[in-house]
Amino acid sequence: MGSAMHQRSIELMTDFRDKYLADMEGCSVLDVGSRLVNLDHQMTYRMLFDPAYKYVGMDIKPGVNVDVVGYDALEQYDVVISGQTMEHVQRPWEWLRRLANHFRHYICIIAPHTFKLHRNPLDTYRYFPDGMRDLFECAGIREVEIILDETDTVGIGVHKWD
Repeated sequence: MGSAMHQRSIELMTDFRDKYLADMEGCSVLDVGSRLVNLDHQMTYRMLFDPAYKYVGMDIKPGVNVDVVGYDALEQYDVVISGQTMEHVQRPWEWLRRLANHFRHYICIIAPHTFKLHRNPLDTYRYFPDGMRDLFECAGIREVEIILDETDTVGIGVHKWD
């Protein structure tokens, strides 16, 4: 999995943090796909959440910025975030269903709708608002906000029963 973070993704995640988590300092935040894959690119979401929040980086492979390897050891977190990762996931509808079991309050997914091919190890899909809504619906996540940026789509949601 892993992510190569770009500046705009950092800005979008900062906007999410400031708008939705301002009164939740100290809550647990799981970053799915946190591994830094380009060591020349030192930006990660950890710098946005640590130390004010209990940040945990998760990836399917060990590496820089990874605290937990694999899904098996995951527990419940207040917030699940993931950026620049979902385009590398096979069957993202199943992936989001799995993530829906691990958050109590919010989920925030940032995925590109326009970007060149970049396998890591796969490059599967691009996402627009309708696609993000459909994936959320399939996973039992209620849309709070969907944002179409110049390069990315941001999906923010809560459990359907909230």
